[in-house]
Amino acid sequence: NTLPFSMTDRGGNSLVTQGIGAEPQVGYARVTGSSGSAPSGLAIFSYRQNGVVVSEAGVPASKLMSQGILDAETNAAIRSGIAIANPNADAAVVSFSFSDESGQTISSGSTTVPANSQIARFLNDDPFNGPGSFSGTFSFTASKSVAVVALRMLQNERSDLIWTTLPVVDPATLAGPAIPAVFPHFVDGGGWSSQIMLINPGNSATSGTLRFADPAGQPISSLEYSIPPRGAQHFVTPGAGEAVRMGTVAIVPSPNMPWPGGLLIFSDTKSGIRVTEAGVPVSAVGTAFRVYVEASDATQSGIAIMNTTANPANVRIELMDLNGASLAATTIAVRANAQLAAFLTEIPGLQNLSLPIQGLLRITSASAIAVIGLRGRTNERGDFLITTTPPVAEDGSSSPELFFPHFADAGGFTTQFILFSNGSNGPLGGTIRFLSQSGQPLDVKVR
Repeated sequence: NTLPFSMTDRGGNSLVTQGIGAEPQVGYARVTGSSGSAPSGLAIFSYRQNGVVVSEAGVPASKLMSQGILDAETNAAIRSGIAIANPNADAAVVSFSFSDESGQTISSGSTTVPANSQIARFLNDDPFNGPGSFSGTFSFTASKSVAVVALRMLQNERSDLIWTTLPVVDPATLAGPAIPAVFPHFVDGGGWSSQIMLINPGNSATSGTLRFADPAGQPISSLEYSIPPRGAQHFVTPGAGEAVRMGTVAIVPSPNMPWPGGLLIFSDTKSGIRVTEAGVPVSAVGTAFRVYVEASDATQSGIAIMNTTANPANVRIELMDLNGASLAATTIAVRANAQLAAFLTEIPGLQNLSLPIQGLLRITSASAIAVIGLRGRTNERGDFLITTTPPVAEDGSSSPELFFPHFADAGGFTTQFILFSNGSNGPLGGTIRFLSQSGQPLDVKVR
């Protein structure tokens, strides 16, 4: 139940559960750094039905939080769920409430997560007992700091279960002066559409503008948003026509208005069947990021980089393997407010890589950029599935522990755990421990 890890300041580790058996093992994982600093991390859930991988979802490792809010939706086809892991020696009382899109409280309650335990439930199930038909927000406060992840499950037209990560926003992170934030990638047309789901985690109303731009940074259109406290607002692109259009979305709050949280879900529909969805969280800007990538016959990682400034940016992209060795590097000029979006082996200067590849992209710029990672996979019936692989900022932050609040193995599920350095603390070592929902050690087989 406990596995050691070690890595250089440019490397990482990857573990994949074996997925053997009809009954899923469910629990959470605790990552502890031996020198007082844990690495950054990412989990990718894969779900297989009838021998076919139908969905993947990338979830960043979590720090502890005592409050949070997320966009929530329940209807005949969609269910939102949450997993809460309590790693403390005492029970955590979690108080929660549901608010509709107008911010009106629909219901509220509380539940207790025992010491060292975890719960994972859909929001319309016990103990949350949310409405069976609902669109709005779910917010919570906890008496002890807990690790939280949220997922959305869509049952498509052929009864495939498609999972998408829902970001859990800590309202405290959006307090203070507004920091530029964007969706670095949207896609529309050719079967694709993008749904933008904004939430207001604050106690006062917020409003502003969503500005859509093409990859060259030229404006396409804009939409006004206005969200009451604890409310939500959704937008969907038309998805019309055979041509695929891509670009970026900038979030521009009105003067002195608080910042919204949220995500963008892009989905692909073929012959009337939605075959894949992926959620892109609101991305803060920075100057240095790391993104997990891989490429093989079946999988191909990609990135979208947005220059969020009014001046050209020289963006350096370096590919490192999991041992930290540099495999290739290139510098690309990205025009003002423009976007670079490409699969790994399409990036200028990285086209001649030998497959398979598993490693990290280090993306740096002297000026502000926003980044999102994507992983595409062609499944056994030829469907192209896509999931997000969230970047980690090289911002010098560290924590003695990180958590994967939920994982599942067997019963159709596998979970890939990816640990990597954010470059701020030198070589890293430590352990990853797998625990059951009752907090007992769990024997998880990995490869």
